[in-house]
Amino acid sequence: MKFTSIGNRPALFGLNPSNTNKDFSEAKAWGKNSFNNCFPIALLCYMQSQNIAPVYLALDQNWNIVPEKIDVNSIFGHAYDSEDIYFAFEYTYGQNQQFVKGTLPRIDLVVMDNSDSENPWLRALEIKLTALPDNSTYNFPEEGYGCELVVRPNTIIHLTLEIAKRYAERQNELSEALRPIFQNNFDWESEDSMLEKIPHIIQTIKILLLGKIDDQIPLVIQPIWKTVGKSAQLHENCLDVFVWSTFAFAKLLLDAVEQGRTRGFSRAKRAVLWIVKMLSDFATDEKIDPQTVSVGFTRQTDKAFALSGRKTHPYMSCVELTHPRIKKTEIKNIILGQGEKMLSPERRFDAILANSPELFM
Repeated sequence: MKFTSIGNRPALFGLNPSNTNKDFSEAKAWGKNSFNNCFPIALLCYMQSQNIAPVYLALDQNWNIVPEKIDVNSIFGHAYDSEDIYFAFEYTYGQNQQFVKGTLPRIDLVVMDNSDSENPWLRALEIKLTALPDNSTYNFPEEGYGCELVVRPNTIIHLTLEIAKRYAERQNELSEALRPIFQNNFDWESEDSMLEKIPHIIQTIKILLLGKIDDQIPLVIQPIWKTVGKSAQLHENCLDVFVWSTFAFAKLLLDAVEQGRTRGFSRAKRAVLWIVKMLSDFATDEKIDPQTVSVGFTRQTDKAFALSGRKTHPYMSCVELTHPRIKKTEIKNIILGQGEKMLSPERRFDAILANSPELFM
């Protein structure tokens, strides 16, 4: 199959002027942040065209994250090549605005159905393009490689909204589940009070998730790009995509807290406390306040939590992690119309030195 761009202009597979808010004839669409969001979606569209299903990390009834396969069209909530689908990058997921006080933060990708003018919202997706292996696993055998996952506060907000929405018509159930946490003079201003409640909070969120286990949906798109060890050379089998469900991603965070060694506050603990604070607000007011400062998240630039490849590997371990299914020779089928010439990677001094051996002769 020959893959071509529209009029031989720079393009990405599956994305065109009629179905996205990005114009790939402009250099800004190929900037680092934009490309890191757009390329993974083009990769998903390409995988669907090749009948390759991404790996879906979903939560089961036994509280395990299980790798399954998911159709790309199920990730988007619509056929990727439909005339009605629209990919809005760095956009606001309007369907959730009703559940938020103030302004809802943008998310990496909003998928919409242009044929439905009243309710076009299909999916709100975060995108995490990750390198394999990371610094914590590059010395391991390939079967032990893992990817570092860095999570921003906006992801926590959107995760909480997707949990809260499942209880929008059963707020009494949500209130009753949360009530015991806030008994005995619970104090949001007291670190000791909050830390003491962490185990109870984790158990409560677990119950809430398992109670709606059939309602989990895709939330985080995590493409992997594999290199030869720690080098800057792409592996022959270099690309694949993992997709975290809402509930699997919540469990990932809860496990990070339970397995953490920090006695005081860690980023993961703060994120869990933030979730339960927003759920409590939702149970009371039917809305969350994403700007709450009670538990220390006030800045978009502040990361919510991060996990090394050693931590993510047990959840992602499967054949596709060791042997990604998209070869590097296929990248030319995804980046079209000489789009690679539009890329403008960051200039890093250490990278320049590492690729300039003549300086040390």
